[in-house]
Amino acid sequence: MKLEGRALPLVLLLTPACSPAPEPTYEGKYRHEQERVVPPTGREIEQWKEDIKLEEWQEWNRRKKEGTTPFNKAKATPAPEGEPAFHFTSAKTDPKPESKTTPNDLPRIGAIADQAYIYKKPAPEGLPLGYVRMGTSVALLSSEPVEGKKCPRGYYKVAPRGYICLDPRKTTLDLNDPYYRALAELAPREDAVMPYRYAFSNGAPMYSRVPTKAEQEKAERSYGPPGTFVQLAEWSRGHEELISRDEKDKIRATDPVFSIFANGKRSVGGNGAYDPSRLVWRVIPNGSMLAYARAFEAEGRTWLVTPDLMLVPADRMRPFRRTTFHGVRLGGDVRLPLAWNRKHEPIPRFTRGEDGKMVPSGQTIPSKGYVQVEGRVVAGKKAYLALRNEPGAFVLAESVTVTRAPKKLPRSVKPGEKWIEVKINPGTLTAYEGDKPVYATLFSPGKGGAPIPGYDPYVHSMTKTGVFPIEWKDRVAVMSPDKEWPPKKLWISEVPNIQYLRAPLAMHVAYWHEDFGNPKSAECVNVSPEDGHFLFQWTEPALPEGWGGVRPGDGNGKSTQVVITAL
Repeated sequence: MKLEGRALPLVLLLTPACSPAPEPTYEGKYRHEQERVVPPTGREIEQWKEDIKLEEWQEWNRRKKEGTTPFNKAKATPAPEGEPAFHFTSAKTDPKPESKTTPNDLPRIGAIADQAYIYKKPAPEGLPLGYVRMGTSVALLSSEPVEGKKCPRGYYKVAPRGYICLDPRKTTLDLNDPYYRALAELAPREDAVMPYRYAFSNGAPMYSRVPTKAEQEKAERSYGPPGTFVQLAEWSRGHEELISRDEKDKIRATDPVFSIFANGKRSVGGNGAYDPSRLVWRVIPNGSMLAYARAFEAEGRTWLVTPDLMLVPADRMRPFRRTTFHGVRLGGDVRLPLAWNRKHEPIPRFTRGEDGKMVPSGQTIPSKGYVQVEGRVVAGKKAYLALRNEPGAFVLAESVTVTRAPKKLPRSVKPGEKWIEVKINPGTLTAYEGDKPVYATLFSPGKGGAPIPGYDPYVHSMTKTGVFPIEWKDRVAVMSPDKEWPPKKLWISEVPNIQYLRAPLAMHVAYWHEDFGNPKSAECVNVSPEDGHFLFQWTEPALPEGWGGVRPGDGNGKSTQVVITAL
């Protein structure tokens, strides 16, 4: 296999892009000091001053003394020379504040890094309760910092539970900070089915600002003319199915120039992870997928603004169209069993002819469509299913896959509990509340299908079977098989509604194909955007307001079980 003329590492083919992102690391000149245990030393304070710029440090202390911080409750006690004026409360001894306010009335802390983790205690120990995503904020239950481990500026208690570190690399109390405001303007809505627009990369630089034409020519010399690309090998075919060649889907400049890129300059920095003076911050390889929030015109080209504030030339991307496929809510007029057409073309309906033989009726069931069925009849040597509420109408049994309710609950599921049934070979997924089915759809399992004895499911892209309580949920996140972070070789940007079952196995949206019902993924349970949105909102635990990710337990609630079987 080839990727931009180089041999594709085997790990990219065999390792599914289904593992959560670790915290980013910063290398070289712009690598910051690691977090340390409080209280801070004088050397650490000097390092902070350098990291966040002296004028920002002085402005913070001035506002702290005046009581005009975002909380407006700062202590006016002067600090010793060179020391920060922080007052720490205690998570163990200080009384919990009595408050009847709603999250909208409370002070907030914002994230300026990809993920700012929330911990059970004021210490980065154990698995986080969840995190706050860049450009979003979470309500605080107290405006006073709490002393804790490896966070010199202190932790803040967030709603509804947990602690988050005030770290100038990752979080800010000033929601009017220009860098945070730029991120927040591009942040996804919590109720969004598709939080961004998406495209397939032909290979392109990711710029820190709008380059001049001369800079473009120099930086893109090795990529070939805009609009051209190297066709990747068979491994990439499944990722390219929704690439649109329709003129109506062409990426166009639909927005004004994003404010931080006005006049060919960049008005905010790179938050320490990137050198603001460098023109090219990253490269998105051929085969990766891009999420973008804005598209504007400058220097004769259309530029795409990524959620982390980089610019990519649109003429080196190919747009994805959005699938219209989705499942169906059950109840009322729609109930099981359902027969699905998972083929790529319509299939015929049948009726009985005068001689009693089955003949096509002239009507069809569209690709990925469903009909309600009941009895099974045999005509000649073939079996047919009768269509419910359509007397005299039938569908050939071998041409459909059927969603049926189980005869009894799985042993791990209690009466009334939410659970999800995933059947690999039929390609069906059904959500239940106890024995009551509430939602049915098609999904795509791993390309290798169900596990086969003697074969490693991980290596052969098989979807594992078993009972999997959801162990982590991401509202939107990058997925990649790369071992380093941020990824460099291959990644899928901002995948919506990810639910990890046993990492790297996950149930998540696939915005790059719509062949649901058939094997397609590296091993994960692929669902459509509409289905993924429903399932994410429906399963437990629910994401608290302002959180971007959550795990079950420790007050977050229990976990919905996903039961995966071959048949």
